[in-house]
Amino acid sequence: MPVQIVDEDDLMVSKFKRLSATSLIQYRNCPRSWYHQRIEFLRGPQVPAMMRGHIVENVVSRVFREGPMLVSETDEWDILQSPLDDENRPVRDSGDGYNAPDIQPTTGLESIESLRAWARARCDVHLPHVKQLHVEEFEDNPMSIGSGEDLDDDLMQQMAYATIDFHIEEVERCLQMNGGPKLSDFRAGLRPDWPSPDGFPYDWSLPHPAASTGDCTLMEAWEISRPWFVDPDAGTFSLGTIHPEHWFWGEYDFVYDWDGNISIIDLKAAMGDNDRSAGYVFQLEIYAWLWWQTHDRTSQVSNLRIWYAGSNQVKIIEAPDQIRLAALDTELREAYDALFVNRSENVEDYPAEPAPVQLFEAGGKHVGTSENPLERCIGCDHRSICPNGENRSGLPMLESLQHEGRNWPITPSNRLQTRIDICGEVTGLLSPQSDDQGNIQIKFNLQQGVDRVEVKNCFFPKPKRITRRISNGSHVRVKGGRPTEWNLTPSVELDDLSEIEIIDPEDADGESIVGMVTAGSVVGRVMTIRDTTWQKFRSSSGKPKWRLTIQDGAGSIDIVAYAFAVPPSARSVRPGDEIAILNGVYSEFFGRPEIKFQKNTRLAILKRRED
Repeated sequence: MPVQIVDEDDLMVSKFKRLSATSLIQYRNCPRSWYHQRIEFLRGPQVPAMMRGHIVENVVSRVFREGPMLVSETDEWDILQSPLDDENRPVRDSGDGYNAPDIQPTTGLESIESLRAWARARCDVHLPHVKQLHVEEFEDNPMSIGSGEDLDDDLMQQMAYATIDFHIEEVERCLQMNGGPKLSDFRAGLRPDWPSPDGFPYDWSLPHPAASTGDCTLMEAWEISRPWFVDPDAGTFSLGTIHPEHWFWGEYDFVYDWDGNISIIDLKAAMGDNDRSAGYVFQLEIYAWLWWQTHDRTSQVSNLRIWYAGSNQVKIIEAPDQIRLAALDTELREAYDALFVNRSENVEDYPAEPAPVQLFEAGGKHVGTSENPLERCIGCDHRSICPNGENRSGLPMLESLQHEGRNWPITPSNRLQTRIDICGEVTGLLSPQSDDQGNIQIKFNLQQGVDRVEVKNCFFPKPKRITRRISNGSHVRVKGGRPTEWNLTPSVELDDLSEIEIIDPEDADGESIVGMVTAGSVVGRVMTIRDTTWQKFRSSSGKPKWRLTIQDGAGSIDIVAYAFAVPPSARSVRPGDEIAILNGVYSEFFGRPEIKFQKNTRLAILKRRED
């Protein structure tokens, strides 16, 4: 089966802590770049070329789902639209919403060229609609650079046509083999658990309208040779397959099995003339290993191919044998252990040592290796912060900023103090409460002479290490408290890294309440925008928010603004812009220092990426 779905409650490994081919290829290309993206979450911008690949694949998948006996050249683009469940996967337990059973079939087509003409006409119907959907999503994404106007419609059309031609070769081969070994099953109406999308319900048991007698017909060959592919209406990454131990995940483009052999195809809307072609080969080998693993090591992939739709060429990859599959298994397990199970959080353990850039001609033909050992660094998304690139020399590093008639002191990232130790007398204590996991809910005032500050647990994660002897009148040391404020009222928050211990008043040290810093102003270049309240296609969960990471000359600074505090100008901020956050309050997010917007925090856009 090309799809393996495990409910989140049954996962042995979190979906955020599993390996993928893309992640491993990035690590092999450069450990330091992997660290920035996977541990610091510094993603690069989205560009129109990425959108082009998704558009071409979606268009041809919609054509593959159709057939000339049910869909004419001029029918609406959504005539076979699939009903989806709550997880954005095609409905599998009901026939409601599937349109194919209600369509009156025609006699179909009798020649390969008429089939080709039909398929190309359907590409022309789908392309404008699919493009519009993807452009809307792309331009809605705050990480996008460019627009739909940067796409070449003629180029995408030709790529879709090329992909159709690749598939029609399979149709011809199926016809020549008289339908192959699955002709009888097709005519009997038998369907696998995960059938190729064809407009019919998953549990449809009647013979297809194309089913005939005698020799295999062209219309039967079109239906029988249809590969499995991700339903074009399904949600992103909703139809992948997962390793039996749940630590690896992947999603196939096309899987052919009509001839009794498993063939995995990777579609690339590209020429195949750059370094990425090296990663494509390894990716397909990994997919062959994943198929083997998810089929109890009893089913092996026979053929691996890359369809380069840009150059209209097919690259054949040798499918791994048992020895290679075993070697891949060892390599991938070791990679998972190093990158997820026992990984270091220290940047120095991820050297800035990029792999040599591989040189390719169109069609993925390898022709050599670049003589420049740092060529991979030239276009790297992390060049501005890497020692092989600008090493932060071009990033803002200000001590103050003159803005709107006021001089704002600026705090560099390496001087943001989001953890403090502070001592004092406990007053106004509300009895601490602990749940089954040892999380403690607590609130009291910490008194230093006539000065006092509120101390309380944060919402998540709550503290666990608080002495049971705490009481009103006792003197305590708060270790690792988080100084912050709300509506100009300072406080100290406690989380799972914070502690409270009883002390002798004479041993008091640490911060004074009067000198405690709870807010500051920062300046930096936007690296990654991870969440936005206004995104129509928002994929993040939790409270609506604007969350991003900026970089200054010393390091990273995380920024967050919840819905009520998001400034109107936030919508226009893009990666590469230089901005100032003025009078933001201190916070933390999973151990990372953070500046949080409050009602009087200001956003100033100092320089646009394109300036």
